[in-house]
Amino acid sequence: MVRKMVSMMVSLVMLLTVLSACASNSGNNAEPSQSASNTPSESAAPEGTDAGTGNPADLKADLTWFGLMGPEQFEERYNQYIKQKFPNINITYINQTDEQKLEQVIASGTEIDMFLSSAGELREDYVPANMALNLTPLLEKHAVDISTIEPAYLEPVKIDGNVNLLPITDNKFVMYYNKGIFDRFGVKYPWDGMTWDEALELSKQITRNEGGKQYIGLWMSPKHYLRVAQNSAGFIDPETNKATVNNDQWKFIFENIFYNFTRDPGLQKRASEEWLAHKDFNKEFLIGMYVYTSGWMSSADTSLAMDWDIAAVPTFKDMPEVNTQPYATYVGISALSKNQDVAMQVLKYLISEEYQTIISKKGMITPLTTQSVRDAAFADYPFASEKNIEALFYGKPAPSRVLTQFDELVIEDALDQDAVRQIAMGKLDVNTALRNAEELANKLIQEQLAQN
Repeated sequence: MVRKMVSMMVSLVMLLTVLSACASNSGNNAEPSQSASNTPSESAAPEGTDAGTGNPADLKADLTWFGLMGPEQFEERYNQYIKQKFPNINITYINQTDEQKLEQVIASGTEIDMFLSSAGELREDYVPANMALNLTPLLEKHAVDISTIEPAYLEPVKIDGNVNLLPITDNKFVMYYNKGIFDRFGVKYPWDGMTWDEALELSKQITRNEGGKQYIGLWMSPKHYLRVAQNSAGFIDPETNKATVNNDQWKFIFENIFYNFTRDPGLQKRASEEWLAHKDFNKEFLIGMYVYTSGWMSSADTSLAMDWDIAAVPTFKDMPEVNTQPYATYVGISALSKNQDVAMQVLKYLISEEYQTIISKKGMITPLTTQSVRDAAFADYPFASEKNIEALFYGKPAPSRVLTQFDELVIEDALDQDAVRQIAMGKLDVNTALRNAEELANKLIQEQLAQN
């Protein structure tokens, strides 16, 4: 997470720029904007960029990208297609690592033009670095149509009502299931539109100890599900920076999922001896149903070495057809970039049906509502005609929760590592676990604030 020093560094650069302008008798007395989200400069595109042309081959620029994605994956998912579309745009990609963090790149004087981000990282990293940009003027200037983007993807990246990032792909949540386990115990396969109550009944039919093996009906990666819970419960009050997990919204989630699905004594014993993990589903074949992201499907040969299929994540009976929240990868344009017009042409291409169809075939989930693009999902994979691909687009995404820079402290340390485990092991009831989690979260938040 970017610390306060990032804002200090960027502010210092801006201050020196203003002082330099004054020393040169520029006559410009305008002060730097204090808004969390900047707006594009009205100045012309840099000489030689030809940003206004309709021919992609005429666009010329050197763009620097920044993100957590590895260089090989960036080349595979983005750069190879950008180079084909814009042969005269040269991209340098800087991969964030422990040795090369955002604050260090900024301090080195490197100018970042575009960046990969999640909705959470926008507020955690790029707003403090003064890189967040209100894209609305550029979207209008370059006639970028965002009406085909599912609205749920845009809401979490709005600041003061303005879109600051555009979604490129989503890591959809689905419920994987091992057909072999269902066949072994004579249990009906899961289906799209199933409620959590119905999933619980299937889970009870599978959960048992047989032949020295503890079978478990349903489990998930708790921290991943917590981020996208279908009731859109938040973790922090942004006005007070206080945790908000000891409430009815989170009690609803914890009672219906983490408590109800872990009442079997054999499961509790297993969770106490060795915590449940991915491998229990896709390597040890002990779990019948597992809620996780669609990423496993892209590497099915190694990640899903069984007779598998997917169903939509179960829904709550009072919230029919409400799926999980967006879990998207976004791209932004830096407010500090001198190549904003060219960058917007690239971004326009990345949300086009042309590019989205290409990556949809390769197993990256589109944020577009365009049916032809959705129909192309996983088309390059042999299993596409045999699996329930439609489950990826079941229902509507839940609205995004209120995002804050401290959410991950609550999710990982207070809930995933503590409350969920205490409940699954049969050691604490939901009320006590959430009360303890909120106390721990507030302690961690205060420690984080003190460090800043």
